[in-house]
Amino acid sequence: MTSHGDRLECTACGKTWTMSVYGELSGDDGVTEFSHIPDWYEWERANVRREVELGTYSTGEMPVTVDTLPNAKRFIRLGEGTMIHDMNGFTVRGTDVDGDPFEMVKSVQSLYSCHIEYEYLGRHGDCVDLNTLEDTWYIYPHDCDFAVTKMALATEELYQADRRRIGRPCPPGLA
Repeated sequence: MTSHGDRLECTACGKTWTMSVYGELSGDDGVTEFSHIPDWYEWERANVRREVELGTYSTGEMPVTVDTLPNAKRFIRLGEGTMIHDMNGFTVRGTDVDGDPFEMVKSVQSLYSCHIEYEYLGRHGDCVDLNTLEDTWYIYPHDCDFAVTKMALATEELYQADRRRIGRPCPPGLA
């Protein structure tokens, strides 16, 4: 998806919508599948939830560039690698600029949500950021056809499914 002013466009199929000042969507072709963005978002969530329930959710291995922000000081290019987000959580592996390996594994149980950015700072592209107590990794998938929005929704759905699995479901409205 991309947007310009009050227009949304699907870059895959070319369909466009116009959003009113009240947040209502209308398809420029006269067909409006979802008249409000929250309805569209919940439809997307339901599709991701179905993949999680079937046990089939996975981004597959995606090439990524990783920047690090240790102690929230300044960005440093960590290196190139791969990321997988699947039924086990996130796994990021790669080689840093000095040729040393790096890895971050975030299990499903360790993340009830994840932070995503679209076109970060207007020049880096979409990203997922994952944190430790000492660092934040800004992970930029490239050369792939996968939406960070889906990763964010899947992170929440995976966490909730795991809580249900262990008999400790989240109260409604949490996670």
